[in-house]
Amino acid sequence: MAYIDKVKSGSKTFYYLGKTLRVGVNKWKKIRVKLGTEKPSKGIIAKKLKELMLEQYKIYNNDLIDANKLEVIDDFREVYQNHVKILPKTVIEKEESDFVIRFTYNSNAIEGNRLTLRDTYLIINEKQIPSGAPPKDYNEAINGKEALDFLKMYKGKLTIEFIEKLNGILTKNTGVVYPGRIRFFQVKIEGADFVPPNEKDVPRLIKEMIDFYYENKNKFHPFVMACLIHVKFVEIHPFEDGNGRTGRALMNWVLMKAGYPKLFVPVKNRQKYYEAIDLHNVGKRKEYCNMMFDVMIDQIHLSTNR
Repeated sequence: MAYIDKVKSGSKTFYYLGKTLRVGVNKWKKIRVKLGTEKPSKGIIAKKLKELMLEQYKIYNNDLIDANKLEVIDDFREVYQNHVKILPKTVIEKEESDFVIRFTYNSNAIEGNRLTLRDTYLIINEKQIPSGAPPKDYNEAINGKEALDFLKMYKGKLTIEFIEKLNGILTKNTGVVYPGRIRFFQVKIEGADFVPPNEKDVPRLIKEMIDFYYENKNKFHPFVMACLIHVKFVEIHPFEDGNGRTGRALMNWVLMKAGYPKLFVPVKNRQKYYEAIDLHNVGKRKEYCNMMFDVMIDQIHLSTNR
């Protein structure tokens, strides 16, 4: 819990906002940010709490991502929040609709869906079926929007049942035999050396992933946590199909729960995205998180420079 320190120096009193963090067994570290020489108002404290949280993230995330990238992401969140405050509701709704289309198109295209961005728009917004669109690809577009709508409305916790529901939505009417059901058979990832865990271990690994989230969500920066939940999930590969799409949707759920803007992995960066996952597969977590930031930096820069 944060607290206010008063430090006297000569005739002046300086106010600081501080917090003591556990950084190891019987090991603590104190962090603080300066408030000034006047008794701080609630507004000043609220603003400085954000700075204090960033300092906390830097300590806990030092082994996971470069600190300057956390500042970029937090700047992105602040610009986004200010952006939303000044825009009419109709404009915000259009921007949300545009994100749904871009997320759905890119996430599906990474997995081989043949629809174009324009096709995806026509299906989701105009309820039109583009000429020659395969039923599977068409349904994946419909499912992508439904999945984001589900995440937006969902107020519960991260549970196996929630994850099963999400995968069931994303794989509905796409030829999957067991949509939304934790696999009870071994699977392989096409084009990858990594072999997913044995089906008997999947329930335990999913539970460990959920425990990891709740044990660390106040330590790790939301972007880092989103990246880690995503990669842990795709490495477990708990479903017959739709693991990548479900993992990328879960990544956004983590961001949304923490009050951060949603992001998508651009299909143009697919190779780099797969390379990032490969890095985590061999235990290089910091390299993975840094590369995931690089994969999505284009949209962050686009949004912060509006």
